[in-house]
Amino acid sequence: MTVRRICIGNETGDLELQKTNHTNSEDGKRNYSCGQNVRNYTMEFCSFGTIHGIRYFGENRTFIEKLWWALSLTLSLYFCISLIITAYIRWETSPVIVSFATRETPVWMIPFPSVTICPTSKTRVSIYNFTHYYQKKLRNERLTEEEDRKLGYLSFLCSTNINLNFKSGKFTDEKMIDFFEEVQPKFYEDSFDCKYLGRNYNCSDLFTPILTDVGICYTFNLMDRTQILSDLVTHHKNFHKTNASDDWTIEHGYKASAGLNTYPRRPLYAGVPYGLDIKLKVHMDDLDSTCGALIKGFMVQIAHPQRLPRVRNQHFIVPLGRVSKAGIAPDMMTTSDDVKRYNAKRRNCHFPSERPLKYFKVYTQNNCAIECRTNYTLSQCGCVPFYVPREEGVPICGAESLRCLNTAKKRELLGNVQKKINALNKVKSTEYDDVPDCQCLPVCTSMYYNIENSQTPWDWRTIYKYDENPNVNSSDKNLVISQLQVFFKGNQFINSERNELYGSTEFLANVGGLLGLFIGFSVLSFVEIIYYLTLRIICNISMFGKNNWSGKTD
Repeated sequence: MTVRRICIGNETGDLELQKTNHTNSEDGKRNYSCGQNVRNYTMEFCSFGTIHGIRYFGENRTFIEKLWWALSLTLSLYFCISLIITAYIRWETSPVIVSFATRETPVWMIPFPSVTICPTSKTRVSIYNFTHYYQKKLRNERLTEEEDRKLGYLSFLCSTNINLNFKSGKFTDEKMIDFFEEVQPKFYEDSFDCKYLGRNYNCSDLFTPILTDVGICYTFNLMDRTQILSDLVTHHKNFHKTNASDDWTIEHGYKASAGLNTYPRRPLYAGVPYGLDIKLKVHMDDLDSTCGALIKGFMVQIAHPQRLPRVRNQHFIVPLGRVSKAGIAPDMMTTSDDVKRYNAKRRNCHFPSERPLKYFKVYTQNNCAIECRTNYTLSQCGCVPFYVPREEGVPICGAESLRCLNTAKKRELLGNVQKKINALNKVKSTEYDDVPDCQCLPVCTSMYYNIENSQTPWDWRTIYKYDENPNVNSSDKNLVISQLQVFFKGNQFINSERNELYGSTEFLANVGGLLGLFIGFSVLSFVEIIYYLTLRIICNISMFGKNNWSGKTD
């Protein structure tokens, strides 16, 4: 039997009840109208309920007293609800806090960074004189088809006039990469005295070739291509082929079973003797001063071993004839398992295994950005740059597509920033609708290496004049040698942790505290309200009849 049916009654009874406060039925039970039952029941709840302040509404007191308590209860409810809304907004928007770890982490628990070295000069004059052919092109002098095609190849690596037209076509193939390899300085021949942890190595045992946005570079301690790139990505020769090992991931670190001689390589101690040391030669008479960076030497990028090198935007220079020292201070961010239950937007990060990518096996913000730009470039130009991951059959862009590549890159960068500005200002715009919003959030477990770089002139001729080395001819006036040393600055470091700041338990405790503080409300108060709305009414009907469901006895 519902409260609705109880309150309906019958017309005859209602008319009679309007004349008097109540009547007695044949069995002696009192009969009240629906309105009288509601009033009686409300007065009983106010008189005997446990919520603070409401009992004064059930007493037979003056109007001013009841107004006082009505205003007090209203203000208490206002402040209580306002603070609960504030607590909810805080819980919804800032559930995660970043703080420092309570204990230091030894450096041997993380890998030595990958070190990618790129010669700033991209051609050897003895193999291909870029300056000669480029000047002929600028003077509109006739070039053979092969000379023009090779010049078009190098337009990707050398600064050329964007208005020049080359005959290498809109699309090309891996012959362009083979040409880069043919004309660039020979890294393995020009590098020597490679050391790691104080032990001598052949440089070819430590460094492997890899394609980057500045051409062919050589990388140390980078994870194998099969562990970074997905199985559908096509590869060039033996590039980016290193020791395949599953002993380390950025999310979980080294396995417990990983020993000293694992891969990626561990650092053992801080200091120059326990780092990476390499010497690099340059033959000035074979150096093309037009093609490449304005500062001659070597570009170096340092990153964690699971990050694909992109050298153009982040690097430092090892100038010719100098010793460059790079002291490393790790900057690591970890995330607790409690944060995993929040969606990526609320915690503002993705876990590496959480978001699948097409061309990469592991999610990082850098990998996501590379894939996003690759897909956009393919849609705009019908091809992709030579250095990005691609499927079999996807064409490589030739020199005739260079203008399209630059336009697509610029539009993608501007479009992403403009969309974020529009979202911040709540402005709707269709200007960059063709630019995808890939939502490349940071990775929840990240690792960076802060670098303190110092350089000093190196009188290598005097050193090697008295300390003979078969790799160095100190009397060769065209020879210049540089040295790079990469090492950790300290044996320990303090990493950052992303933890739950304001979880559901804290939110409920905060809400409960506010309710108790302002209106004396608790879980039992809620149970009491449910009791008055359900069980007590049912029992009153059983005891006093349906026309006295309020249970009034006097």
